[in-house]
Amino acid sequence: MEKQNKQTFIYWDRVIIALCIFVLIIIFIVMGIKGIINAFTDDDKNDAVQAINTDTALISEGQELLICIDAGHGGEGDCGALSNDEKRFESVDDLNMALAVEKHLKELGAEVIMTRTEDKYVGLYQRPEMANDADADLFVSLHRNSAETGQGVEVWVNYDAPDDDTLLAKNILKGLDEVGISQNRGVQYGYQGYDPTAKVNYVVNEKSNMPSCLVELGFITDDEDNRLFDENLDAYAKSIAESIVKSANDLNIIEISNKAVQN
Repeated sequence: MEKQNKQTFIYWDRVIIALCIFVLIIIFIVMGIKGIINAFTDDDKNDAVQAINTDTALISEGQELLICIDAGHGGEGDCGALSNDEKRFESVDDLNMALAVEKHLKELGAEVIMTRTEDKYVGLYQRPEMANDADADLFVSLHRNSAETGQGVEVWVNYDAPDDDTLLAKNILKGLDEVGISQNRGVQYGYQGYDPTAKVNYVVNEKSNMPSCLVELGFITDDEDNRLFDENLDAYAKSIAESIVKSANDLNIIEISNKAVQN
């Protein structure tokens, strides 16, 4: 007897529906796994942000540090030094740096008073007087240098080289040098152009009752110094702020909680 061949019928509509269901199941599984991974990732990010915020507050809880930041010059009558093309004003550079330093000091937990926060004139004797009246712990005046030739950063203190002032100046200069400057011109004493034996000081240093220094942040008449100033403005500001807080710790004014800043 001859065998009959059985014909097999494929129901394609059912196959397609089954494949669609299978694909949807795979998609849901992948999305679920991805959601779980993102949840853990977000937690890690939140922890990292919290760690950054915690580490930023370097001043130990319950302590106060008041810093006076002086943006040199200011206003139409006192723009300070000019760049060679006379389009760049020292007063503007000083203010931009001072505002950036203020921001970083506050992030580190310090209180800050500013001798000016806009392009306006402030009398030379008013500046240390503001710091004295507020009983500030440290005073830092920010400037740009100028000369026919010359480049680099230098920091000025009183001619009689008080130890506390010199420590503050050295810390700031060291921090800036580590960021990158064209030349380290060292800590200077007295007043530019005078021998220290002449006993002449910058007013802001001489009249301030607390440790103080005047920072010359490169020569505004030098293209390389201007480039470095612009490229490193925030890095310089952060370095100055950290160096100020480190100095306050070194001088036993406050204690900092993050010992890394002491290195």
